[in-house]
Amino acid sequence: MRSTLVPFHVASNNTLLSIGKIQKNLNEAQVELSSGRWQDVGYKLAENTGLVLDYRAQLSLSETIKSSNAVVKIRAEFTQEALSVISNEAQNFLATTIASRSNQLSAEVTLSSISESYKSVLGALNTSVNGVSIFSGINVEQPPFENYFETPPPASKQAVDAAFFAEFGFAQSSPAVSTISVAAMESFIDNAFSNLFDSPDWETNWSKASSNNLATRIGFNETMSTSVNANTSAMRKLTMAYTMASDLGTTEQNGAVFQMVMDKSAQMISDTIDELNQVRATVGVIEERVKLAEERLDVQSNIFQKLIGNYEGVDATEVAVRINSLSTQLETAYVLTGKINQLSLLKYF
Repeated sequence: MRSTLVPFHVASNNTLLSIGKIQKNLNEAQVELSSGRWQDVGYKLAENTGLVLDYRAQLSLSETIKSSNAVVKIRAEFTQEALSVISNEAQNFLATTIASRSNQLSAEVTLSSISESYKSVLGALNTSVNGVSIFSGINVEQPPFENYFETPPPASKQAVDAAFFAEFGFAQSSPAVSTISVAAMESFIDNAFSNLFDSPDWETNWSKASSNNLATRIGFNETMSTSVNANTSAMRKLTMAYTMASDLGTTEQNGAVFQMVMDKSAQMISDTIDELNQVRATVGVIEERVKLAEERLDVQSNIFQKLIGNYEGVDATEVAVRINSLSTQLETAYVLTGKINQLSLLKYF
């Protein structure tokens, strides 16, 4: 039998290499236990890599759609709040016209109340969320209305002033307004004034909103309109009623004309309230469909996560056992290295 001496440095180096390999395997196992995925996913998946990548793409799309839906939900909530403000102001408008009709309010008080309410309505219609004007359709960066009462006057105010002057030959603030008959004022309202709120004058002088609403993909195979706009019949009637009651020479009108204008604007506001409720119902449908779409997306996301986990996931129990085994091997290797380092031929002489 022949004995071969192994040099001290060779034995030491081999042990160190063994420690390095064990440490590497241990680190990988600890990462796997922490992440729940194989350290070298591509190696483990092999021919299933394309399939898992497709699952991951679908999962990513699902999360993207859910993020988009969260934005839609916020816009819808603010839209409902704005419509609530508008509806409440419309109710106040109606109460004011009824009170003025029964001579409980003077023309001056009526004008002040309706003008302030008009400003609140325009403010609500110009609501924006994260820079998106919620009543502007696809023209998201542009609020639909200018302040009717601002200086210098916007195109809408100029158009009303021009139409009134063309009809009667004097401005709304002129004392001559008191000479206008009920028939003459009613004819103006039903024709020249009413035309200001029809296309193309509406788009030219009043609203900068688009009639095309935002379309959003709310599910894998579902896209829907997710906004409303200020060009609907309800919004046109709303602004027409407010303008009629506040800017046709309200404080200069004779009693008969004042009563007729209040009656006419009250009837229009009453019709508008019903239409506003329809708009609110439309937004409610948007909220409900997005909610249902999110529920489906949650189910689909869970399915994709489970499918991915079936391919990429590790057995936590198996990994824990492997970590314990590697830790034991590492400790043993360190002990062996220590003993090798203590070896010396001098001990034997």
